[in-house]
Amino acid sequence: MNPLPLLPFQRRFLRAALAPGIDTACLSGPRALGKSWIAGHILARALTPDDPLFRAGTESVLCAASIEQARIVFRFARAALAPVGGYRFLDSATRAGITHLASNTRLRVIGSNGRTAMGLVNCPLAVCDEPGAWEVKGGELLHDAVQTAQGKPGSPLRAIYIGTLAPALDGWWRQMAEAGSNGSTHVTLLQGRRGRWRDLREIRRVNPLTAIDSRFLRKLVEERDAARRDTRLKARFLSYRLNLPTADESTVLLTVEDWARVMARPVPEPDGRPIIGLDLGQNRAWSAAVALFPNGRCEALAVAPGIPDLGDQEKRDIVPAGTYRRLHELGVLHIVEGLRVPPVRAVVNLILERWGRPRVMVSDFFRLADLQDNCRGVRIETRRTRWSEASFDIRSLRKAALDGPLAAARPDAALIEASLAFAMVKNDEGNERLVKRGANNTARDDVAMALTLAAGAQARRPARSGGVFLGAVQG
Repeated sequence: MNPLPLLPFQRRFLRAALAPGIDTACLSGPRALGKSWIAGHILARALTPDDPLFRAGTESVLCAASIEQARIVFRFARAALAPVGGYRFLDSATRAGITHLASNTRLRVIGSNGRTAMGLVNCPLAVCDEPGAWEVKGGELLHDAVQTAQGKPGSPLRAIYIGTLAPALDGWWRQMAEAGSNGSTHVTLLQGRRGRWRDLREIRRVNPLTAIDSRFLRKLVEERDAARRDTRLKARFLSYRLNLPTADESTVLLTVEDWARVMARPVPEPDGRPIIGLDLGQNRAWSAAVALFPNGRCEALAVAPGIPDLGDQEKRDIVPAGTYRRLHELGVLHIVEGLRVPPVRAVVNLILERWGRPRVMVSDFFRLADLQDNCRGVRIETRRTRWSEASFDIRSLRKAALDGPLAAARPDAALIEASLAFAMVKNDEGNERLVKRGANNTARDDVAMALTLAAGAQARRPARSGGVFLGAVQG
């Protein structure tokens, strides 16, 4: 076999992975790292006579999420061996393999089903492609089968795992890669530092192929710039370009990093009439209101029923003891004594007492009648739960948090932060909306919903002279 030239980091990994005493090796890095080519290179060597990896008459395996996913690696190995001659190739819809005819040395491709790997006897090599994409249950079974085969007395099995950490968020693969080298295990982990994800030097460090391909570097710069504008794109960029599993970032309303930006900004004094985002609760749910001033100042309040008391509500909602009582002591959580459901009139009175008559009050479309009966003289806007409208509001909030001017007043920030921890976003082909937990909501995302409505309304209004909210974000 005439191998293609190896890059320095590839040579370093192979020296370490194939060193004496190493039976398990992991290479994890971003996409476009040449991982599939390295996997194919290793397998081709295992089928090449006179190579140190060659064991005549044995069967090595290529493990992947499915036969179809394995084809990329399989075809790299086939392309390296086909010109040499003397091999039989099997490549059908359900099976794939290679046999060196003279020695009956074989490669078998298996999917992530542990039952297909139980026969790993006298197997010298298992190359495991993209373990993060393996089925959760089947992947664990396959990993267990490989580990069990290695644990048999006299087993020659060397397992090499190659792939990005994503899409898995946790589990054995991520734990193995992030645990590092130890004893008979070698790990090469190319992973960015979360706090430096915008730094071009960091991006180049984690993506070594940028040193030999300027077009690839330009592509990564374009993706980074797009990720700064859209949290969904940021999650993909971190996961697949910096090898930081962050699929969960696409399901949170604001990331920890973006909320830290909000908290770090100086909070301006109230200036002008605010826009009020309002989420009216029913049954167990609280009611919440968020005021956004034109200069970015953000204030909030919530109203909870008096029955049951806050201590019982904390136990029911499974939050740390004292959480709700502290918010009440700070003056941002109000109690409606003797009632099980906060009445709309009580919520509206608190809003008007604190902020006066707002520029506009924005609420869910289905509570319009309640507000009309209780907010005479106040302009009311409603938002339906359509995906397009919800996506606009969410993007508006994220943009204001990322680029400014959103700044949370104290102690209101404690109430907002507590709610953001529970707010969940659902994705549907590029559109997003907050997931409410129904009429008996106990997740306390009420304030986050009110904040999102207010941010969307603020972004839809034209910027005033000297103003800081820049009008509508691009959809």
